[in-house]
Amino acid sequence: MKLKLTWLLTLFMAFVMQFSFAQEKKTVTGTITTASDELPLPGASVVVKGTSKGQQTDFDGKYSIQVNVGDVLVISYVGMTPAEIKIGASNTYNVALKDGSTLDEVVIVAYGEQKKESVLGAVSTVGAKDIEQVPIGSFDQILKGQSPGLHISSGSGQPGTSAKVRIRGTHSINGGSDPLYILDGVPITANDFATLNANDFENITVLKDAASTSIYGSRGSSGVILITSKRGTSGKSRVKYSTQYGISEIGQLRFEMMTGSEKMIFENWQTPGKWTDEDIATAPNTDWSDIFFRTGITQTHDFSVTGGNDKTQFFTSVGIYDQEGIGLRSDLQRFTARLNLDHKVSDRFKVGVSTSIGYSKSNFISSENGINLNNPFAAVYLSNPYDLPYNEDGSYNTGGVLIGGNALENLETNVSKRADLKLNISGNASLEIVKNVTARVSLGIDYRDRKSETGASPDTYFGQNAGFTGDQGGYSFTNSYIANINALTSLMYSNVFSDVHNVDVAAHVEYYKYHAKSGTFSGFGIDPKRLGYATGITAGTDTNGFIPEVGGSVTQRGLLGIFANAKYNYDSKYFAEFTIRRDASSRFSEANKWGTFYAVAAGWALHNEDFLTADWIDNLKLRASIGTTGNQLGIADFQDEGTYGTASYNGIAGISVASIGNNQLKWEESEKFNVGVDYGLFKNRLRGSLDYYIESISDLFIDQRLSGTSGFTSIDSNVGKMQNKGVDGQITGTVLQTKDFSWSLNFNFNYNKNEITDLGQVDEYELGTSIVREGLAFGSHYAVGWAGVNPANGQALYLDADGNITDVFSDENALAKWGSYEPTWTGGFGTQINYKGFNVSAQFTWVNDYYRYNNQTFFQENPNFSNFNLSTAMLDIWRTPGQITDIAGFGNNREFSSADIEDASYMRLTNVTIGYTVDPEVLEKINLFSGIRVYVQGQNLYTWTNFGGFDPEDDNNIAGYEYPTPRTITFGVDLNF
Repeated sequence: MKLKLTWLLTLFMAFVMQFSFAQEKKTVTGTITTASDELPLPGASVVVKGTSKGQQTDFDGKYSIQVNVGDVLVISYVGMTPAEIKIGASNTYNVALKDGSTLDEVVIVAYGEQKKESVLGAVSTVGAKDIEQVPIGSFDQILKGQSPGLHISSGSGQPGTSAKVRIRGTHSINGGSDPLYILDGVPITANDFATLNANDFENITVLKDAASTSIYGSRGSSGVILITSKRGTSGKSRVKYSTQYGISEIGQLRFEMMTGSEKMIFENWQTPGKWTDEDIATAPNTDWSDIFFRTGITQTHDFSVTGGNDKTQFFTSVGIYDQEGIGLRSDLQRFTARLNLDHKVSDRFKVGVSTSIGYSKSNFISSENGINLNNPFAAVYLSNPYDLPYNEDGSYNTGGVLIGGNALENLETNVSKRADLKLNISGNASLEIVKNVTARVSLGIDYRDRKSETGASPDTYFGQNAGFTGDQGGYSFTNSYIANINALTSLMYSNVFSDVHNVDVAAHVEYYKYHAKSGTFSGFGIDPKRLGYATGITAGTDTNGFIPEVGGSVTQRGLLGIFANAKYNYDSKYFAEFTIRRDASSRFSEANKWGTFYAVAAGWALHNEDFLTADWIDNLKLRASIGTTGNQLGIADFQDEGTYGTASYNGIAGISVASIGNNQLKWEESEKFNVGVDYGLFKNRLRGSLDYYIESISDLFIDQRLSGTSGFTSIDSNVGKMQNKGVDGQITGTVLQTKDFSWSLNFNFNYNKNEITDLGQVDEYELGTSIVREGLAFGSHYAVGWAGVNPANGQALYLDADGNITDVFSDENALAKWGSYEPTWTGGFGTQINYKGFNVSAQFTWVNDYYRYNNQTFFQENPNFSNFNLSTAMLDIWRTPGQITDIAGFGNNREFSSADIEDASYMRLTNVTIGYTVDPEVLEKINLFSGIRVYVQGQNLYTWTNFGGFDPEDDNNIAGYEYPTPRTITFGVDLNF
């Protein structure tokens, strides 16, 4: 691959050399002033569009810059509307900037775009500058702490793994709470982001309330994330090459394990005489973390060209992402390419196409997040330190109790890998039928093909003891594909009457189809020389018993939507919007397949009123909306039909009823109310938004008990209710700005109070380690209270249901007073400092009122598991009467209790970047580059928390031995030509 990369770069440099010397350069000058009072603007930014080449105006607002004819200068200043000037024959360009830049920003919204001033929904946007060149394999994790109400929880440090994403809390009990993801108008699946290149994205828009999501009808209940890829612009073609190289290491650990001698001493306490003094004095001390963890290498390469003319614009890119995980065998390689084209056939007819292809290869550890001795991250801490990884002859030290050697052999010998191919293609055409009336059609497909393979050699302990048929290893292969097809036809009308009445009306018909198919087989009796290949399987016979196992599935579902949207504003002061949508889903019966969803919104731009004369208020808009959305996630595609499956009776194969048909199910429905304010003060140097919302969710999918005579125990019914109520907001402030220096701060937060209000037949039921109970938040932990250790006899003490201390453990005494694993408070904050060519930025995320089960301490601080290594906390185990300790004595069964539930609130330094942009005057002498930026950045540098496990941040309510989140440091270079 390195040879191919060298060849590509050589070809690229040859092209660049030709391109760079073909430009006509000259120096242009000018003065930047304010349009309102014609005063000069010192410190205004003058940049050649599409490059980092630029400068700031001097004290008199003057600038001088070398450019090419055809270049476009972008002039900007905080609190002002940016201006663009195309360079022609003149050598002088004076520009007067207008106030109020934030109001003229264009925001991507559902099925189109709007000026920010007219947006009535709770919408936040993350731009390209905040997501580019971040060395994380899955783009959703880049969004941490960037948007109010958007909470991202990474469940794994495995390169490319997707995160748990929630917008304003949880929206269902048994259904789904994942948002809808749309890439360039096409719905995409949420678990294959590793094949997407975030450097191709122009912006990401988060839609949160009914005004912004109801237009998606039955798919908008949990919020929507719109991803818009970069597109070309007219003007000189621009070439960019970016690369990064860095390392990843394990982050901070919050517990300490015993050494070899300490573990022997502990075992002697439990079983006197097991080890001699000499054994203890000469005990090996294997640091298993040095064996299972490594320093991972990350390198990326991205090359893009963008440009066009008045008729055709293009953006094209290729990217390579290569990251080793901090765990042995884990990695991700990704190769991506994109081509976006827009062409104006005539003044009335336009066409466009967006195409991307991604291919990724991943290798995985075994049994991640499992309390499983094949999981290397469990073996790191549970392997006894006095065991050695290798025998004297260099072979792996394996056997029944040799956890470390078993896991190491499995990791380094056996196979677990996956390859994904992802295509995302969409096209559109729009025609202005008559003046102010436009028809538009679009068609898109998101396709993913996945191949997964695992293999275990018969020469390994795992291959002989993991339950494979014949205990001689195994091989499995799964091939699956998912295709999301989306077609949209729209008719739009837009007009302005008497210069003050702005009207936009649109009607749409949308058809969505989902196809999925998979096939799998497993074979046994593996030839170790052909491990990882199907040819290594021994053919099954009645004699050898190696009969292969096969399986597969196929499903599809469809959705038809008919909807309309009307927008009106009067003189940019008063705004109104109405949306209605009818959806029909194949998942429901004929009687219930149609659902109707709506939204009504209004806004008032007070800053445009004559009575608001305060010159320090640049933007002040009130917003309110109410509406409904739906949810169908969490039920089967054919749940309205009874299904049959294979069965066996007395050794005879047959067919029996597998599920009961349910023609009563209908949509879960959310009614969302939102009121908010957008503001910009002091020339927009202080700007942000604040929203209050109430979401009432009804018809939740809840299992209801059936009579045993039906042959089934329960059936899904629409009987549950839930409410989310909260506040979210964001604020950005420019603290200081001069010609050479600027300093800004940003902060966002969300407070969400969740409550279950109705469960139908019952008022509570247990769900895993939590309880679903009316009046409580979803995810409420349910456990017996821990009261410590009796110093007289070392017995564990608990609380009964009335709060009294007892030495008897009973599940009947479980209480729901230990918090929830769904956080109440989430947010982020950061800062950016620029001085001449230098810049420093930092971003933090934080979570509060968040509790998790720590399953790691349950195993590491438990005398019942003393055959494994233990935490040094166990050295304080109760051994003598009167001893004060929290570790119960030997012979006490440790039970799950509130002692295992910990406050997992945290604050994390997610990113720090230090960069330098080379002075354009220096680059002009080279006459090759229009911009050079070098930088170093760190990811997940430090976490403040009281949580005692691997990582407080996770997508699981129980902290097992998950893949730790790594600390990553990279050095990068951006070259613009």
